[in-house]
Amino acid sequence: MPVVDTVGAGDAFCAGYLSGLLDGLAPADRLRRAATTGAFAVAARGDWEGLPHRDELALLNAPAGSALR
Repeated sequence: MPVVDTVGAGDAFCAGYLSGLLDGLAPADRLRRAATTGAFAVAARGDWEGLPHRDELALLNAPAGSALR
């Protein structure tokens, strides 16, 4: 995924980590969510526009090539 805009990457990382903490995830899973939300942030213009919504977080763990409807 190419980097489009780095604004908000650190905030997205923190938000992903804290949402994992609030969801009761293990530390490794919190970091995985944090890294993923940070990656989403740099893939879109703006500081929050590319972030997944709470109801989309489960989609982050879908296997590559999954069909989503």
